[in-house]
Amino acid sequence: VELGRRLWDSSLEKQHYTKGCLWSPDGTCILTAVHLDGMHVIELPNDLYNTFSTQTIPSKRSVSTLTSAVHVKEGGTVYDYAWYPFMNSSAPETCCWLASRQHEPIHMWDAFTGELRCSYRGYDSVDEVESAIAITFSNDGEKIFGGYKKSIKIFDTKVPGRDLNSIAVKQAISCFALTTDNDRTVTTGSWQGLINHYDLRAPKLGPLFTLGGHTGGITWLRYAALSESDSWTLFSGARKDNKILEWDMRNYTEPVRDFTRNVATNQRIYFDLSPQEKRWLVSGGTDGNIHIWDLENNVEEVLKIHGDCCNGVNFHPSLPIIATSSGQHHFVDTSECETSLESKKAAQNEDITVEYENTLRLWWIGKSPVDQELN
Repeated sequence: VELGRRLWDSSLEKQHYTKGCLWSPDGTCILTAVHLDGMHVIELPNDLYNTFSTQTIPSKRSVSTLTSAVHVKEGGTVYDYAWYPFMNSSAPETCCWLASRQHEPIHMWDAFTGELRCSYRGYDSVDEVESAIAITFSNDGEKIFGGYKKSIKIFDTKVPGRDLNSIAVKQAISCFALTTDNDRTVTTGSWQGLINHYDLRAPKLGPLFTLGGHTGGITWLRYAALSESDSWTLFSGARKDNKILEWDMRNYTEPVRDFTRNVATNQRIYFDLSPQEKRWLVSGGTDGNIHIWDLENNVEEVLKIHGDCCNGVNFHPSLPIIATSSGQHHFVDTSECETSLESKKAAQNEDITVEYENTLRLWWIGKSPVDQELN
């Protein structure tokens, strides 16, 4: 059941497609990046706060029109973003997120005001500011990990600026994953399609192990402690690669199994695992489908919920709600219609709007209103 929707218009000059979405740790709002329109924080609709206790929704609830509570305007292409892990709206000092943008250092943004709090600056070999490709917090929020083309840079969250520790790497870091029981090691993805695991206490050793199996650069990694396993399981996805691979970290010589989705471009297509029991794996796809896998029973369901690429999926941390985002860059052959477009634009003195689906949508995946009425 659809709960809410936010749309962005596109033109031939400005294609406002989304780049994934992430719920805040306290579940009160969701963050998304939009191409050429910066970053948006969108609040959970007020009436849905009642569902924390009831876990149901009214049978005749209308779809909410979502609006941006905070909008950070475009300053450069957004490479990655991450919430502070202990973000809680009742403690404003914790309400912030990190973002890495083109030609900029890592910025920390205030989730209440949209103002810049501070910056963490990484520099390259010629002492020029270098943009992080991937960013994440440590589990305790005390450290910030930045993935760069030739290094992993580790910042102290309490010390903005250029103070950092650096670990040299041979492959550009495209994404991070951490287990919740060990902040001394970190798993990284690379543009070369390899997954590396580093011990931060011994940076000169290089990767402790390396995983292959993908045909494109790694775009997203997630750890999970599955109910049937007593160890960590790693899930990995890559660009132009239709497989999500599952790795048992007790024996990682080859994937345990794979899950098929549609990834036809270089765009990052997010996937997520249900936050409590880790039973459900959900992923978007270039074809607009959302794939839902029951990891315990090996059952898959495919739903067509978007008219364009579904690039983002994210479970709410405590409610049976999932957020999805859509859109992608469309290459337009203007040679065939350049004359007509220019004449229309001159006559209307405005951008030519094109029909691409660029949306953020919220979906109810819990007890249905029909079940509620029957009971």
